[in-house]
Amino acid sequence: MVLKASDIPKGLGGTGLVGSEVIRSAIKHQFITHIYAVVRKPLDPKLADNPKVTQIIHDDFEKWDEDRLIRLFEHEGVQGCIWCVGGWTNKFPSLQESQRVNIAMPHSAAETFSATLSPSSSAIAQSKNKRGIAFRFIYMSCTGAEQNPFASLWYAADSRKTKGAAEKGLFELADSRTPGSFEAYAMRLGKVLPGGQSVYNLMSMGSSTSISDTLVARCAINLVLDGRTKEEGGRVFSLE
Repeated sequence: MVLKASDIPKGLGGTGLVGSEVIRSAIKHQFITHIYAVVRKPLDPKLADNPKVTQIIHDDFEKWDEDRLIRLFEHEGVQGCIWCVGGWTNKFPSLQESQRVNIAMPHSAAETFSATLSPSSSAIAQSKNKRGIAFRFIYMSCTGAEQNPFASLWYAADSRKTKGAAEKGLFELADSRTPGSFEAYAMRLGKVLPGGQSVYNLMSMGSSTSISDTLVARCAINLVLDGRTKEEGGRVFSLE
């Protein structure tokens, strides 16, 4: 989903568990003034009817160039994206389809957004925001994501390498841009459970890779608003 904030980054999303919770949390956030929810199917009316939300039905997540969305986002000053499209490879009919959704789609969006929505060098130089004004792209990765395609993995190898390849490509894109203009972050998620803070409290008492949807949403919003320095942990954020 694309978030619009006051004097802080403005972010793209979905209708699944994580995407829906990110929208709910963004609605409540005091610094986010508007949310552009780019979806393939309609949102829950409880979300879509909120005055802070603009729902945009978009069929092809691989095509963004010269699109009405880019013109809208440029006009509105959108400055960040929380990408909630994707999933584990075993949820797709083939490895190729998983790679298309998990790698090609976010890379296409990030390429377009970094080229059209990132701040100019002069805007970066003039900004007084201590956290910077870079366009921030937040990617939902998976626990154990592996960026080395030749690594020998004992479990979920296709999923972990697919997500790792997406991370690597996004980070390389960020590194190729003007410093301070575009940042990419990967959130490595374990099993995400609905239920908010109560689920998080329960799971945190034991050793589990399960986390709550509310925690994921809060962390994603914090990243798109403020980013994260190397000293704070860098661009891979593990919620495992």
